[in-house]
Amino acid sequence: MEQINEDYVSFETAKLLKEKGFDGVVSAHYNNLGGVIMGTNPISKNTVKCPTLQMAMKWLREVHKIFIDVDYDSDEFKDSPYFSLIINMNTNDYFKGYGLPQEKSTYEEACEAAIKYCLEKLI
Repeated sequence: MEQINEDYVSFETAKLLKEKGFDGVVSAHYNNLGGVIMGTNPISKNTVKCPTLQMAMKWLREVHKIFIDVDYDSDEFKDSPYFSLIINMNTNDYFKGYGLPQEKSTYEEACEAAIKYCLEKLI
């Protein structure tokens, strides 16, 4: 049976989340060099919380009313079939295409790119 691992946001995205006020309970932290430290309690004050992709997406949705939808384009000729649609739930404005992260080859890459886009451009 294949083991499924948690998918965490990147170190760069974790720092952006901290900047924007993310303070959820996590099971991992990044040290100041970007290494992952497992555990709910940080070893030092220089660590950054390391949420999963889904935790970050839920925080954006619940706190900032920004919904991220990652879809799959079944065109068999595409090397990068995953793309994101971002919706501001307060205004019903949606962001797709121009300015958004380009198509990605995995679901997780598309989630990461959309989260980072929201943190840099929408919050």
